[in-house]
Amino acid sequence: MTIVLDSYIIPEKGMVELKVDRAFEIKVTAEEARRRVNRWLHDEVSMLMRALSPSLVVGEQIVWRVPASLGMPHLGQVGTVGTVDVDVTTGEMTNTSEYKAELERCAKALATRLPPYQPRKKTPPEYVAKNVPPAPNLHIPEDEQAPLVISEE
Repeated sequence: MTIVLDSYIIPEKGMVELKVDRAFEIKVTAEEARRRVNRWLHDEVSMLMRALSPSLVVGEQIVWRVPASLGMPHLGQVGTVGTVDVDVTTGEMTNTSEYKAELERCAKALATRLPPYQPRKKTPPEYVAKNVPPAPNLHIPEDEQAPLVISEE
C-alpha cells in the first residue's frame, strides 16, 4: 500500500525533517473503496472504466485515492483518466456530477488519441466450435417486398 502525504511543504533542496503525528481510524478498507468506486464508474460514468488499487492519502482529510482507468475492448487498459477520493471513515466519495463530467472529458480526450477499432476479418480457428454444423445464412434483399432467403452456403 502506498501512503501519500498531501499538503506538506518541503524545500526543493536540502535537509528535510518530516514528523507525522496523525491518528485516525480506517473503517473503509482499500478494497472496499476500490469496489465502491468501480461500481460507481460502471453504473454512472462508463462501462469502459475501472478502479485500480488505491493509495492512502494523509492530508487535511484522510482518504483512499482510487485511480480510474480507461480500457478499450481492442486495446485493453489504455490510461488513467482521474482519481476518486473515498473517505476512510465515512466511505463518502468525490462523485459529484461535475467530477463525473471531468472524468468523461478526460476519457474522451484520451480516446481521441487511440488508434481506431479494426474488427477481425475472420475468427481465429481456436475459437471456432468443433463438431457443430454451420448455421444457415440469412440473405436480406434490399427490396423490402422480396422474401427472405435462407441458404446453406
